[in-house]
Amino acid sequence: MGELLQVIEENAGVILIVLVLILVCEMIVYFLKFRNKNQHKHVRREAEVEEFYHELSKNGKDVFILVRKSDSMAAYVSQNAKNILGIEPQLIMDDLWAVERAMDARNCRRLKTEVQRWDHASPLEIELAYRNIQTKKPYWGLIQICETESGKYYLCMVEDITREHEMWVKMQKEIEEVHRIDESKTTFLSKMSHEIRTPMNGMLGMISLAKLNIGNAQEAGEYLEKAEGLSQFLLSIINDILDMSRIENGKVELAKEKVDIFAVAEKLRSMFQTTVEDKGIRFVVEVKDFTVRYVIGDELRMVQVMTNFLSNASKFTSAGGEISVTFRQMRIVGDKVNIMMRVRDTGKGMSQEFLSRIFNPFEQESTATVKEHGGSGLGMSIADNMVHLMGGEITVSSELGKGTVFTVFLELPIAVGDQSPPSEVAHIEKKTEEESLSIAGYRLLLAEDNNINALIAKKLLKACGAEVECAANGRIAVEMFRKKQPGYYDVILMDIQMPELNGWEATRVIRSLDRADAHTIPILALSADAFVEDKRKSVEMGMNGHVAKPIDFKELALVIRKCVGK
Repeated sequence: MGELLQVIEENAGVILIVLVLILVCEMIVYFLKFRNKNQHKHVRREAEVEEFYHELSKNGKDVFILVRKSDSMAAYVSQNAKNILGIEPQLIMDDLWAVERAMDARNCRRLKTEVQRWDHASPLEIELAYRNIQTKKPYWGLIQICETESGKYYLCMVEDITREHEMWVKMQKEIEEVHRIDESKTTFLSKMSHEIRTPMNGMLGMISLAKLNIGNAQEAGEYLEKAEGLSQFLLSIINDILDMSRIENGKVELAKEKVDIFAVAEKLRSMFQTTVEDKGIRFVVEVKDFTVRYVIGDELRMVQVMTNFLSNASKFTSAGGEISVTFRQMRIVGDKVNIMMRVRDTGKGMSQEFLSRIFNPFEQESTATVKEHGGSGLGMSIADNMVHLMGGEITVSSELGKGTVFTVFLELPIAVGDQSPPSEVAHIEKKTEEESLSIAGYRLLLAEDNNINALIAKKLLKACGAEVECAANGRIAVEMFRKKQPGYYDVILMDIQMPELNGWEATRVIRSLDRADAHTIPILALSADAFVEDKRKSVEMGMNGHVAKPIDFKELALVIRKCVGK
């Protein structure tokens, strides 16, 4: 024992060194084990993070990129980056800014600028346009960048918001369209207020002057004649407004009637020849190459379109010029015929700039045109819409100082029956005014609930030689007809909008009566409802015709003569 202690004492220094070395070795082994354990834990944590974002990215719309703050390199890129951006994830892992390939230069600059300005206090959000670099398909994305809780990474997410962006753009367009419509309505009301008040002011002024000069028949007559002209102008504006309103609401119905092309040409000749030639302008109407005479269409609208063109030609062509109207048959395809209708003038013409907007509502070339010639600026727009409703097209060419050409192309069904055109265009038979207005000896039953309208109609019809008895509504009209012997009345004139029984209801009751003349007496509608569907309903209810208000009593007299003649 003593020897052992002596040996320990002699070698104490060595033993101490050995113990220290053993302790150091143990500490090194422990440290290496601890570090290895942490490394495995760190790798496991990164694998868990990758698995988490991999699961999130399975929705297919979102790309996740995890960026280390220390070196700005991508630590993770979701695999769907290839499908959404068209970029391999490894390319982004190698170079984060490889995402620039999916953006144009402007969006790249914007992204970099926003990132540089980012204060890191809250997540950064940017909406950018991008494209899949493989498919070239465009998208819109919401890019969101934020720091992770550990503070070691930035999480970048690209969310596909293409559908939401398209919905937003659509909504914005709808809002803009609503604003445009509101502005259009305001413009419409402003213009129409001016256009209606101007002739109305003139009418009232002329009537006042006529009253002041009631003792001077010639002068009073001149004032009243001018008031009548202004009233016709006002009526044309109102008709344009109603037509435009129905066009915009999709409520215009076209008639499908047998139309004589040669008669349409002669109607236009009759309407314009005298007034145009009185201005010193040569007027020509031609019907060329027709083997078909009758088609199925809307004669009223065809005449309305051509009248718009001819009215403008008459306004803007000076004495010594020429206006020509040409109807030409182009070709026949099956049971349809292609027709060209053209109005050519040698007037002042139009600028090319104005031609590009001539068919827009309210368009007129200059304020001077409005002051000199008036008009609502709706005529050309209505003509264009009517032609398109008929399945046709309008072309227009013009040159300043040389004139204008409007051409309409229509394809219309050929009517059944004899199509032989006349050997030459026959002029409409002209009768004296006294002959055309004479309804002497006719006894008329007039159903009208408005006392002033009834008084006017009664006086003017009596001036044409007729006897007139009035009923204040449809029910009274039925009773008056029922109490008289068959054949007592020659014609019934029936207002439509009346109390107790309206005109259509009263007609239906009269047609159902068990007496000889109930089914044969002519019944004519007198109505401010002047559209095709109103006229069609009048016929369906058993009426023989439909005369629009305000009443043209020359037209009414002709219709009465025609009905009684039948």
